[in-house]
Amino acid sequence: MPIYRRVLRYYRPFVPQTLAGLLLTLCAIGLNLLKPWPLKIIVDDLIPLAKGGGAHADGWRALISANPTRALLVLCATLVLIQLLWGLLNRTTNFLFVRVGLQALLKLRTELYAYLQSLSLKYHDAQRSSDSSFRVAYDSQAIQAMYNQGFTNIFTSSVTLIGTFIVMVRIDWQLTLLSLGVVPLIVGAIYYFAQRIRKQSTLI
Repeated sequence: MPIYRRVLRYYRPFVPQTLAGLLLTLCAIGLNLLKPWPLKIIVDDLIPLAKGGGAHADGWRALISANPTRALLVLCATLVLIQLLWGLLNRTTNFLFVRVGLQALLKLRTELYAYLQSLSLKYHDAQRSSDSSFRVAYDSQAIQAMYNQGFTNIFTSSVTLIGTFIVMVRIDWQLTLLSLGVVPLIVGAIYYFAQRIRKQSTLI
């Protein structure tokens, strides 16, 4: 845990940008969950009504059956609009998160180079300069990876999983429980192979 607190020190100045990115991520996840709905309306409502089931339709289904062609165009346009908005939000959030990660990386590298320059010449004579330069240039990238490939991915995947589960339960909770039956098998397989990979990697 101490190492995570040290990492947070570099990201504390960028809390507003991170919160803005998380808010845009939530909007993008919501749009991503909305993608199947226009297609669902087309398959479940528009096609049956267009085949003659619109005579007994009521509410918004009656509006669809009154002009199926216009309804189809509106639903297709909605699909395209959702995809465009999702792509725009996704691109914006990626830009924000990558920018924050690079700024934190720049701050860390600046401090490391300043510390190296403050060391005595005796230290630099005893140590290989290439090793110090390599650690500052490449090992320091771990601070960006923890943010861009760790925190943001975990947040996005967790919220998407929860949102998908809620939508599935509202549609058909029995089918949702049935689909979750494979989760223990997947978790068991991941745990089993992760242990084997970790063991083999220590033998190399």
